[in-house]
Amino acid sequence: MTKGQTIGDAIDLAKKTPYTGTSEDIVILSCSIAETFKNNDISSYNLYKEKVGIAPKIFSKLKVIGEKILSINESKRRDLIERLPASYSCIHVLCALKAEELITAAKSKVLSPSMSVREARAYVQQIKFPTKAALDGEKGKWGYKQERLFNICRPDNVLIEGEVMTSLEKELRKVCSQYGLSLQQANTTSNTTLREQERTEKGMFWKTMLAKELTQKWFDKSSPEVRKQFNIRNLQELHEAPIRSFTGFIIKTDGSKDKFWKDHGNAYIAKMHMLSELDDDAAQRYNYRRRLEEVMGKNRDLAIWRNLILKDSGFI
Repeated sequence: MTKGQTIGDAIDLAKKTPYTGTSEDIVILSCSIAETFKNNDISSYNLYKEKVGIAPKIFSKLKVIGEKILSINESKRRDLIERLPASYSCIHVLCALKAEELITAAKSKVLSPSMSVREARAYVQQIKFPTKAALDGEKGKWGYKQERLFNICRPDNVLIEGEVMTSLEKELRKVCSQYGLSLQQANTTSNTTLREQERTEKGMFWKTMLAKELTQKWFDKSSPEVRKQFNIRNLQELHEAPIRSFTGFIIKTDGSKDKFWKDHGNAYIAKMHMLSELDDDAAQRYNYRRRLEEVMGKNRDLAIWRNLILKDSGFI
């Protein structure tokens, strides 16, 4: 909302400028929200929020984006907007950086329209906490953009350890230093831990989504006979049941497979995603993912719902 613009003008702009549009759409809408907050009293602003009709969580993120963009000199905004991705979630993550850090990232082309939320988080973490992103004991040196040039692999039949390993590392460091490069040790344990943490985070997210889709109110309508048949006493046990019991219970309660997919397809997707992240068996996790792709390939609505959930949550 620029100077001289009314609340009505700001509402009209918000309704014709989608937050799911281009990066420029997102910036225009976000700046309008921030300006409206700045130039109006709280009652007028609350009326504006109500009329705009954007979900509170998304609206809050857009306001943060607008406030950050407005803090940047107008002459520098254009270059930044051209480098931003068309994702309000991703831009919101990047807005944790200072204005000058955003400008630097745009100029150096670290930012790109194809940047994902995960990449944005990693970059912000790298800039805000460079020592935590450092590897190989050389703290503070890995805050720069870098490219992996080679991998050094040891065949199973070649034994490298002790003094031989130390000598190899010394020679490699010597060669790298001659070319202005740096050697980083592989840290497979850390990588494995990070992957496990990521799977746990995603699994718990989908568990939360499952709870939203399959509610206590619905479970309370199920018959005691069905609960006894599947040995499921409460909603929590249904959420955690094996997939066959899970689907069987719901179909038996609602009466048909068609009704299952119509009313509980989202819950099934959430359940399968949860299992594909939290199951201890890697082969079984793969089977769950394969089944997910098969189901969503046949049901476009479920695929769209899944993608929107992932995008809004920041996983893509």
